[in-house]
Amino acid sequence: MASFPSFASTGTLKLEPDSTKHSTVSLLTRKSPSISYPKSQTSTPSESLNFQESLSVITDGSKIETSCYVPLLQECIERTSFSGAQNFHSHIIKTGTNQDVFVMTFLVNVYAKCGSMENAHKVFNKLPRRNVVAWTTLMTGYVHNDQSDVAISVFQEMLEFGSFPTNYTLGIALNACSAINSVELGEQIHGYSIKYHIDHDTSVGNSLCSLYSKCANLDSAIKAFLKIGEKNVVSWTAVICACGDNSKALKGLRFFTEMLADNVEPNEFTLTSVLSMCCTMLSLSFGVQVHCLSIKLGYEPNLRIRNSIMYLYLRCGRFGEALRLFNGMEDMSLVTMNSIIAGYGEMMELAKDDISAYCNGTEALNVFSKLNNSGFKPDIYSFSSILTVCSKMFALEQGEQVHAQTLKTGHLSDMIVGTALVNMYNKCGSIERASKAFREMSARTLISWTSMIAAFAQNGQTQQALQLFEDMRLMGVRPNQVTFVGVLSACAHAGMVNEALGYFETMQKDFKIKPVMDHYSCLIDMFVRLGLLNEAFVVIKKMDFPPNEYIWSLLLAGYKRDGNTELGFYVAEKLLELKPKNTETCLLLLNMYKSADRWEDVSKVQELMKEKRLKKLMDWSWISIHDKVYSFKPDERQAYGAEIYDYLDQLLDKAKSLVGYQSLESFELLEVEEEEGKTLPSNVQHSEKLAVAFGLLNMPNAAPIRIIKNISMCRGCHNFMKAISSLNAREIIIRDSKRLHKFVNGQCSCGDYGGLL
Repeated sequence: MASFPSFASTGTLKLEPDSTKHSTVSLLTRKSPSISYPKSQTSTPSESLNFQESLSVITDGSKIETSCYVPLLQECIERTSFSGAQNFHSHIIKTGTNQDVFVMTFLVNVYAKCGSMENAHKVFNKLPRRNVVAWTTLMTGYVHNDQSDVAISVFQEMLEFGSFPTNYTLGIALNACSAINSVELGEQIHGYSIKYHIDHDTSVGNSLCSLYSKCANLDSAIKAFLKIGEKNVVSWTAVICACGDNSKALKGLRFFTEMLADNVEPNEFTLTSVLSMCCTMLSLSFGVQVHCLSIKLGYEPNLRIRNSIMYLYLRCGRFGEALRLFNGMEDMSLVTMNSIIAGYGEMMELAKDDISAYCNGTEALNVFSKLNNSGFKPDIYSFSSILTVCSKMFALEQGEQVHAQTLKTGHLSDMIVGTALVNMYNKCGSIERASKAFREMSARTLISWTSMIAAFAQNGQTQQALQLFEDMRLMGVRPNQVTFVGVLSACAHAGMVNEALGYFETMQKDFKIKPVMDHYSCLIDMFVRLGLLNEAFVVIKKMDFPPNEYIWSLLLAGYKRDGNTELGFYVAEKLLELKPKNTETCLLLLNMYKSADRWEDVSKVQELMKEKRLKKLMDWSWISIHDKVYSFKPDERQAYGAEIYDYLDQLLDKAKSLVGYQSLESFELLEVEEEEGKTLPSNVQHSEKLAVAFGLLNMPNAAPIRIIKNISMCRGCHNFMKAISSLNAREIIIRDSKRLHKFVNGQCSCGDYGGLL
């Protein structure tokens, strides 16, 4: 194979041919070469010899008519028969047909389509004459075989040879530029096309549109599209995809409606691109119309389109429709499986309660198991999606199994999978394994570093979080806004005021990052933890925007704890002005107003809750043992039997006698539909206590107990968990609506801040 210099070493490419060799002829008068030649009209395999018979004939040395070679070589392309092409090539040489430029150029195309560019280039080098069709055929082969840099070198040699490119040749050259992101060369070719008045040619315009799109120059892509004289479906698809790829989905949908108005029928690539933009915009109504159009055009069985439609329904929360599509598919791809797994993950976020979310997660695990048993090999998206599901389910055992599979399949080295693994272990309360997974990553992105810093912060390991941040900076990784949220959160957890303020200043001065609400929330959180409420107010006054519901809730909890009712009621008024949408925030206000006998304000909060249609707040927890879910609610003694209550009474007695535990439960549970709050009897135990007692009775002694609770733990339950973790030498991990609590030897990872709200 001939060696060509790379474009990078040649500088500016001379596109204009040698004027002494060729006259300046308008390319508009020349037809674009057709690389996929039609079968000969004088003879076809069916009229002369079929493919197998022809192979037998050339094996025994019999002569074949020259007119038969092209259709037989076309058969080689359709069968991707490299060996057949070699046999016919040998026979062509023996019969002297290798002097026929048409046949030999077609052979270049055959070898290229069979993936053998080395043989294609050898045939090209031995052509008796090299016309523009031969050059273009070779370039096309290199582009289609992902060797666009070589295609550019061939293009350069063609120009040096003095061959005059056609509009189709320029289109192929532009496609090569697009593949290697060479916008400079693409602009030179664009200038050439303008000079010779062929920038309105369809193939050139389509390629220019795709090139500029890939180089993130949407305006130039649209201009190239508008210049096209005769726009075909490829033209419209190129500009629609350009809008989607450059985050202008709405503009892409407008082009799609113009395309339909222009009576151009979309193809499968157009429809999948439009459906993808509908997903981006969560435009269900438009997507449903595209679904109907795809059925009308006969594309419903198309797997790519069905996948796109299914994912649209998943993203828009129309899970029933998506599931019907999935269950109705006879043929599935890995993309189908990945989409439905990711869809179940989305549904976990939208589920009405945690039990429903857990059921969706279980279905995702079932699909992942089906994927493994169906012959498909999971890819990085399969693993990252299912690990995300495991983290939401609190399913450590299943996550460990997926971890083992990533190790076996070699996907553990991928940064996306590694980061998902770190997040899974962190959200399941295993910071040690999260740290180990992070250390074992062969390469780390900013997201990886940030995830691990946040994990250490959430688990109360402040020094590890700050040290990791410094390590990240030494590695030359520049932190972003989210990274500093993790750093400030770590400082807040440990009450490190000077360090927190120092990092806050560094963020602004050294990294030019403007503080957002989350950064201020961390500082205010820290001051409230330390009881420095005046300092917290100073931070609020320095903010460039009004505080949100979370910040006022922090202050309200702080003033309530310190007994400062005057400022507490001031903060409560600020909260009411925001019309909070969180039921627990409204409950906090109700309890505060009730304790002060401010019944007019109680009525205001109750009216607000009715106005916002806040659902009733019910306390319940659940625990998973051997893949079976057990849920618990207060005051359902008959459902659980006397054993669990007797055992819980024993635990309470031990906690009081040995640890000095005192019950401080004061969390009222409201039926919003009723006019007044409905408080449970004081002797009723909160749901997480029942779940812990059940776990202690039914799980092995060394096994950690993992519980999910739908609302925040009260201070009394928080103290109880600390006591039980010490008494039973048991690790208890509870994820409530606010944060993860990891109780070990009488201490909680939240720094005893969990019961404040």
